[in-house]
Amino acid sequence: MVGEELRHFYNAMEAEARSILAFWEKYAPDPQGGFYGVVDAELKPHTDARRHIVLNARLIWTFAAACRTLGDQNYKEMAQRAYDYVLSNFIDDEFGGAFWELNSDGTVYDTTKRTYGQAFVIYGLSEYYAAFGDERALGQAVAVYRSLEEHVYDKQNKGYYEALTRDWKFEQRMQVSNINPYSSATKTMNTHLHLLEAYTALYKAWSDAGLRDKLYQQIEIMIEKIIDHNTWHFKLFFDDQWNSLSPVVSYGHDIEGSWLLWEAAEALGDDRLKERVKVVSLNMAQAVLKEGWHKNGGIINESMPEGVVDLHRVWWVQAEAVVGFLNAWQLTGEDKYLDAAKAVWEFVDKELIDHVNGGWFSFAISDQKHANRIDGWTCPYHNTRMCLELMQRLEGVQDHGSK
Repeated sequence: MVGEELRHFYNAMEAEARSILAFWEKYAPDPQGGFYGVVDAELKPHTDARRHIVLNARLIWTFAAACRTLGDQNYKEMAQRAYDYVLSNFIDDEFGGAFWELNSDGTVYDTTKRTYGQAFVIYGLSEYYAAFGDERALGQAVAVYRSLEEHVYDKQNKGYYEALTRDWKFEQRMQVSNINPYSSATKTMNTHLHLLEAYTALYKAWSDAGLRDKLYQQIEIMIEKIIDHNTWHFKLFFDDQWNSLSPVVSYGHDIEGSWLLWEAAEALGDDRLKERVKVVSLNMAQAVLKEGWHKNGGIINESMPEGVVDLHRVWWVQAEAVVGFLNAWQLTGEDKYLDAAKAVWEFVDKELIDHVNGGWFSFAISDQKHANRIDGWTCPYHNTRMCLELMQRLEGVQDHGSK
């Protein structure tokens, strides 16, 4: 791809970032405070819907990152709105960490300390600190990190439990959630992947020696426990001793993990580690490139060895594929990866972007699957991050072609 084409790609990412952010500025804020828990497929807010820590923490990250990358101070208002709401309503002042879910009026509905949610609190607050220098944000991120290390870390087998009670007690039944179908799965890929990105973001803001050691360990767990070195896919669910409980392949998590692992290794600045991670990252990207395509474009959601496949083209999977394939191109200079990133982006533009109202649909138009436009899991984090990541990565290569 020549420099002119790269500039076009860069400009498309900036324009799309601003479009996504405008959609969220218009439809997400609740005039009564905070943000709606659900806005449905018809763009109607559900004022009684519960409010999720994942969405609210991701809103902190998204608008803080947008302010920092795009240089637009107008995004600070949304970032601060999310930041204030999380600190005032989700943070548990008695036991530390964050609650999983609130009622629509801001009172606590679910006090469970799910590690996945804690990870996004760390991630969002670390970015808020990076964007605005708010010491309280960094202090709270560090406090949540320390709670995880004190209460959630498995000192015998390593890794982190999926969920604990409000006062950080382990109960087997609490491991089950809408992201973990197995009560026996005390550890999951998804939680560890997002802890990896959270610890990476926190380390960039706070270069603590203990955190550095934990980030090394997180990379080691991902490579040695969670990645299947025969297939180069993530295994998804595990018991205490890291025995895999499911054969399902998640292509979106695979391609997302391929670049988040590289980001973590880069943050540590260890050349030997980077060489090791580079091989793993590229093997994972190649596996998705080879196996993950839908016959009509885009990356499919899941597959299983017996041939059961979820062919839906989910919004966040496409966003992560654009970044993951571009990352593989930057690591190799092989145009097949850049071509793949472009192909997924063209699919997104055709099938996922709402060119009338702004924002993205949750599934490809041709999948004919209606879903909420905003809810606890449908957020502006994956797709805005795609845009901001590509802007940062393409800025230095627009005039030079492939590396």
